[in-house]
Amino acid sequence: MKTTGRITKTYGFNGAVVVRSEGGITGEPKQGEPVFVVIDGIPVPFFTREAYSPSPGTLIISFDDYMTAESVERLKGCEMITSEDNKEGNDLSDLAGYSIVDRSCDFSGSIIRIIQNPGQLLAVVNTGANEVLVPLHPDLIISLNRKKKLIEMSLPEGLAGINN
Repeated sequence: MKTTGRITKTYGFNGAVVVRSEGGITGEPKQGEPVFVVIDGIPVPFFTREAYSPSPGTLIISFDDYMTAESVERLKGCEMITSEDNKEGNDLSDLAGYSIVDRSCDFSGSIIRIIQNPGQLLAVVNTGANEVLVPLHPDLIISLNRKKKLIEMSLPEGLAGINN
């Protein structure tokens, strides 16, 4: 478990809270992902409804089933922690250096860097001849082998040639 920060106040009228951290907040929990709020020394799971970071040391987060400011008022001052296991296995932003191979055609290349756009993760792939943008969407990824640093994909027809 990793400490994210401390809940400092409620935010708005829809049950959101402000989490602050002096060390900066790395990563935003995704919708449906659990975070843990330490209440009376016990980590209690809360499922994320929405989260965003307006500045490096601040996170605004709301939870499923908590829809009013009054319902989250008692969380002020509580520590919020996240499970590091959830982040490590599913974080696609650390894939620079991995190879991508497409099952349906002869497309292959090495990921140079990852571009994180809101709602979309793109890999900049060096194919030797040029750089191609490949969406890293779960529906397109067949397998991800972290030991071999290999991503096997099923890309839509023509996607590899779209950036030429």
